[in-house]
Amino acid sequence: MTAFPKRQGRWIPWAMAAFVLLMWGRAWAVEVTRVTVSLTPTRVVVELAEPVPAKVVKIDDHELLIALKDATVSDRLLPRAGGIAVQVRRRTPSVTTLLVRTEQPILAMEHGWTGRRLVISLSLERVIRSKAPRSIKRPADVLTPERILGRVPAKAGSPAEETHLVAREGFSGTVDDLLLEVKSTLCREGDGMDRILTLMQSGAYRRAEQEATKSLKLSEMPRGCAEGLEILQVLSAFRSAEGSMHKDGLVALPARINDFISRYPDSPYLPYALTMLGGTYAALEDYGMAEGYFRVVLEDHTGFTGAPGTAFRLGKLLRKTDRAVEALPMLETVEALGESLSFAAEARKEMALILYDVGDFSRSQALFEALMAESEEAVWKDPDLLLYGGQAALRAGNRGTARRYLVQFANLFPEAEGADMALESVGESWLDDGRRDRAEAFFRMVIERYTEGDGYVTALVRLAEQLPDREEKEALYTKVIDDFKDHPLARLSMLRMAALYGEAGEYEASVEMVKKLLEIGAGGLRAEAYARAEQAVLGHFKALMADGRYVDLIAYFEKERRLLHKLENPDIFLLAGEAFMTAHLYGSAAKELERAIVLSMKRLKWSGEERLAGLYFQLGQALDEGGRKKEAQTIFTRYLERYPKAPGQGEAALRLGRILYDAGELEQAESLFKQSLALGGDAEARIWLSRCREDLGDHAASASWLEEAIPLLEAQDPVPTASLYAAYRRLGDLSMKLGRYHGAVDAFAGAEKYAGEEVSGEELRFLRADALAKGGEADKAMVLYRAVSSSDDEFWSGMATERIRSMELKKRLGGER
Repeated sequence: MTAFPKRQGRWIPWAMAAFVLLMWGRAWAVEVTRVTVSLTPTRVVVELAEPVPAKVVKIDDHELLIALKDATVSDRLLPRAGGIAVQVRRRTPSVTTLLVRTEQPILAMEHGWTGRRLVISLSLERVIRSKAPRSIKRPADVLTPERILGRVPAKAGSPAEETHLVAREGFSGTVDDLLLEVKSTLCREGDGMDRILTLMQSGAYRRAEQEATKSLKLSEMPRGCAEGLEILQVLSAFRSAEGSMHKDGLVALPARINDFISRYPDSPYLPYALTMLGGTYAALEDYGMAEGYFRVVLEDHTGFTGAPGTAFRLGKLLRKTDRAVEALPMLETVEALGESLSFAAEARKEMALILYDVGDFSRSQALFEALMAESEEAVWKDPDLLLYGGQAALRAGNRGTARRYLVQFANLFPEAEGADMALESVGESWLDDGRRDRAEAFFRMVIERYTEGDGYVTALVRLAEQLPDREEKEALYTKVIDDFKDHPLARLSMLRMAALYGEAGEYEASVEMVKKLLEIGAGGLRAEAYARAEQAVLGHFKALMADGRYVDLIAYFEKERRLLHKLENPDIFLLAGEAFMTAHLYGSAAKELERAIVLSMKRLKWSGEERLAGLYFQLGQALDEGGRKKEAQTIFTRYLERYPKAPGQGEAALRLGRILYDAGELEQAESLFKQSLALGGDAEARIWLSRCREDLGDHAASASWLEEAIPLLEAQDPVPTASLYAAYRRLGDLSMKLGRYHGAVDAFAGAEKYAGEEVSGEELRFLRADALAKGGEADKAMVLYRAVSSSDDEFWSGMATERIRSMELKKRLGGER
């Protein structure tokens, strides 16, 4: 029993939503998670995280536009298959427009939503062949179709093909008509022709072949009789080999048929021989040779009574090689000949299968139903009619009818091939009707009844997708992965397992599962696998940064560097850069941030102004902290020019000002510090302005900036003691230079308050005593000098002692006057 063709992409109902980015100046965009192109039927499917307003417009015979509002799509998701290409035509903040271009003219187009999928069905003038037979070099003694015709046989639809199929009364339309063509009168009474024909008509082909072999050994046989016996001998061998389960008999047939053709090149039985030769090669799966011989018969032997059977064989071959569109007109012609053909029912069935393959499901269903209605025994003779009719009805949208046929098939023929898929398809139909409870019941029924088969494996996956319990989901996916490693759904199950790990916060396990999938080959799931890995890595990195585990993040980044570079996700390298920054590994931070910028500019959805501004700012920070001042100066200068409204402008101006200050460019630095202050800068900008003024000789302005900065520093939480100490100390020094001695006393007292252990307290008391002395408060100064002189600080106690002696001497000298 032939397995029913599965729908492409049916078992991947949704891809996990990729990252949805909040772009600068726009709302959240819905992510396009998958774009697929199929040829049988011809359609383009755009799958999104959720439905959005959409328009589909045909703009000419080869192009149509798909406009999606508030949606975004990655270029790597856009496919090209069989002469159909999808690309981004235009992106705006609110609309993404896709362009679909076809090599063949678009005759008709329909579109609509199925859940989260926008399905655009196309009717093209002709579908490009997906499996054209290869040209194979043959030895010189092998008769090929080209050598018989003297040219290449015409292909389907070419002007050279003028095949006129006819059905003659009393003939079957197949090579079996040879039994009517070969006349017993060609032979003598004792040559055995009548017996051989009788044996063949009863289906005793082996005995007929043996009898023909005996007869051909008789002497003085007329030429016409020998020719007839030999072709009957070939037909007997052909029918015996076709009915056998083994190919051994087929392998020797081409040589026997070629021998007959070589000895009787003008034989009236030549089209029979050529058809059998094509049938033999088709059975041996040499489809190129088989097609050639069938076309020789149809092209060079018009009026051949067996031509309908030859055309039928060619149509089956074309469908088998995924060229159903080419097969359709040929089978329509054969089917139109009606009941005069011995294979009329088989032709209608093949026609129904071809209609299914080309997407005409309603006509396909009608044909299968007509075959079932021919007799009460029809479905018992050919159970596939129920299976195929149910599948066609399901695709035609007649889900109730489909369920009736498919359940009947599975109940009547539970051991038949496809019974598991029939019940699984019923479950799918209930999902389409929104009845998850019934769908789950059918999926469980398949799992209980069967232990293998496509339907069984699919039911495992589909049931897992419906269940809320994680443990049960994992058990089902694991069974598929472990027990059906070579099944395509094993790869999908690995992807689903990776999603489960990611949703549970087990990010490393999620990445490991994706790596295993990529190692064995993800195929069409590669894009989704990379998206899942990106999501897991980002979740892992964000969790590590939130816990302050930046060292672990760096270790994981280095361990998985090869995979992460393949992902090319800017956010991953941004987080890695931030981790390196936190670890004070500024060189590595700059390297990863530079990569994040490059990748952001490659990926349009990541390249918003606000995002790039932030990346440039962080890169400047890394370069600045790493001592690469010239490079940092370039980056900050570019940042300030390109992104005047970015939130980091104030700090960028401050950092660039410090770089220029260190380079001696005081006036430019001062301008930048003022710019930082105007953009919300706090105490630090004022401190740097104070330094610029001091270096420029303006001590009063320098002190004024410090007096503004100190209250701001003291208001911070936690209090920056080191910065306050430095500010108070400089203010004290400036006040002394300006002769503001009382202010200097207060400033040095403030410095003493915030001084660290590394600062000498005796020095500060000494400076405060100097300020008191110069301010005319000698008694208070003397108290402080004496306290310092009695300290353990040898240097400052010595200095204080000298001050005391000087003051006492000055006092004595003043008293003597």
